[in-house]
Amino acid sequence: MAPGVERAQVLITVKAAPEPSSTYGDTVCVAGIRIDGSRAEWIRLYPFPFRWMPEWVRFKKYDVIEVDVHRSARDDRRESYRPDIQSIEIISHLNKWKHRHEIVGKVTSTSTCELHRAALSDSKAASLGLVPVNSVERLEIVPFAGWSDAQLKRIADAENLAPLDLFGHGIDTPPELQAPRFTVRYRYRCSASGCPSHGGRLLDWELGELQRRHLKELTDDDAKREIEKKFLTQKFAANRQTSFFVGNFGDKTKRGSFSVLGVYAPTQTDVVPTLF
Repeated sequence: MAPGVERAQVLITVKAAPEPSSTYGDTVCVAGIRIDGSRAEWIRLYPFPFRWMPEWVRFKKYDVIEVDVHRSARDDRRESYRPDIQSIEIISHLNKWKHRHEIVGKVTSTSTCELHRAALSDSKAASLGLVPVNSVERLEIVPFAGWSDAQLKRIADAENLAPLDLFGHGIDTPPELQAPRFTVRYRYRCSASGCPSHGGRLLDWELGELQRRHLKELTDDDAKREIEKKFLTQKFAANRQTSFFVGNFGDKTKRGSFSVLGVYAPTQTDVVPTLF
């Protein structure tokens, strides 16, 4: 193994929706909990040209993967690593919340208030966290404003690329990346005493897939109701103990702003250890 390269085993808890940000037209940022050795710590993995990768290495949320990583040269956040895509091995998938929580429960939960304060005073402070949600004031669902000119150029340029050959054989060029129909933001209060409330855009892959696969034929009003049903009614049902996976931006001028990368919603039974 080359100097500076580590073999990491990671429970994938965050898989952001793809955005036009690379040579290949789009990349995906992934985060999770590193569990090799005695670790239980956050790790960010970027970039993944996910739609260009072969199906057999397209891991899902709550998969456990192994991958060679090295510290990111462009991102000084403590959790940020660059993955070697050719080294990915999918080990298992944790389908049940109680099995997921056996790992997620090992990381110390925090608050968005605390993460925000720390990031403002130190750009290298924690940039990922599990934040229990005290209450959701509203879910804001608005039409997507559209890709920027620079992003549209990346998408167009990607159409002219030869198929990406990462694993010794070519693959078909994927369809052009489609913009999401809606942008979704939570307005919520974290668990900190006196929290003034936070706004965070939801960047979860699940939101993009819901819109792409299931809402295309619905009217705007019906589509919004389906989004609210999944990401508010279901995720915050009375029997669930809901937290957000949150993360900030690589841009040092925006380190104090935290987006909602995913919603962690086990039932109360799943998070309470049993004696037998």
